Amino acid sequence: MNPSLHSRTRAVLPDWLALYYADPIELTHGEGRHVWDADGNKYLDFFGGILTTMTAHALPEVTKAVSEQAGRIIHSSTLYLNRPMVELAERVAQLSGIPDARVFFTTSGTEANDTALLLATAHRRSNQILAMRNSYHGRSFSAVGITGNKGWSPTSLSPLQTLYVHGGVRSRGPYAALSDADFIEACVADLRDVLGQTRGDVAALIAEPVQGVGGFTAPPDGLYARFRDVLQEHGILWIADEVQTGWGRTGEHFWGWQAHGRSGPPDILTFAKGIGNGMSIGGVVARAEVMNCLDANSISTFGGSPVTMAAGLANLSYLLEHDLQGNARRVGGLLIERLRAIAASASVVREVRGRGLMIGVELADRSPRVAAAVLENCRENGLLIGKGGGHDTSVLRIAPPLSLTVSEAEEGAAILERALRSVS
Repeated sequence: MNPSLHSRTRAVLPDWLALYYADPIELTHGEGRHVWDADGNKYLDFFGGILTTMTAHALPEVTKAVSEQAGRIIHSSTLYLNRPMVELAERVAQLSGIPDARVFFTTSGTEANDTALLLATAHRRSNQILAMRNSYHGRSFSAVGITGNKGWSPTSLSPLQTLYVHGGVRSRGPYAALSDADFIEACVADLRDVLGQTRGDVAALIAEPVQGVGGFTAPPDGLYARFRDVLQEHGILWIADEVQTGWGRTGEHFWGWQAHGRSGPPDILTFAKGIGNGMSIGGVVARAEVMNCLDANSISTFGGSPVTMAAGLANLSYLLEHDLQGNARRVGGLLIERLRAIAASASVVREVRGRGLMIGVELADRSPRVAAAVLENCRENGLLIGKGGGHDTSVLRIAPPLSLTVSEAEEGAAILERALRSVS
């Protein structure tokens, strides 16, 4: 750790900007699934810059694409035709599953969700939004206003009227003891009850198929399909926040919404994080009727940058050609089972849950102190993981690059096992 850099950080950046570890580390370079800090320590990366280095650190194909594009032109804005942006939009539109899809690129998941909320409220002429309890959708003013996780919602002020629905958390709350089928029925009844309390038209329901910051919680498959049936009765749009679940991370599906796809795709899909493999890319996919509803001029200065689009194209091609979704399913499945075996004899763990390489280890003790101790022990032994959870949970978040190998999964699980036993 560089004390000078730490003190300079605290002197010039906001106090509320969180840093991991008692002695924060400066990451200087990476390769594959590993990163190194300024002191030369090597770490197995099980968090990927908050699920963003999706494929691998310093992936040659992406590095080459970025370098070549930067050598031609770095920036132009959306006021000019942009070949890499159109090429990536064509691929994303086709992969989205949304018919007659249009794509708008942003620079982050927050901005993507902000845009989705703008589209939905303009299209429906309503500022009423349904959101899930325990949810997180970004840090902009409107995104904070619909976030159902008080640890990440610093103000109650909002341009939107938000009503919160049950269903995003399976193993806690008033319906936790029900069977999956009864859980879904109870949540659908709750949705109908909430709609009975609204005035006029509701714009949209926004939901993460797997809640990210909330601790990698998810409902039973099919819940959002049932919700969609109810929403369609009222003309309400469904926004799937795929910022953390997209691009095959869950292993079983390319998009998280596909676990709930019986009633069709969402009206709006937001994405970010992994598609750029570290470059700043976010975006919105919507059917043309919704995307084209705005009646004022709009552009993006940095969304769709030629350099970031080149990175996204190279990264998406690599992801598909090397079947990283399949690797997430196979290696992630082995890792989840290994962690569940550890949890069976570790009293500090309440639950291991997840899909593919999106795994949450919920701790029995919800004190942030315990999670921090586990993170510190992992770091000392060469493993970087994340943390999250709702207002009454503390969860270790595990989301390595999708190219993770079986031996690396075993190595990381062994380090985490020792860390968990150290706080038991």
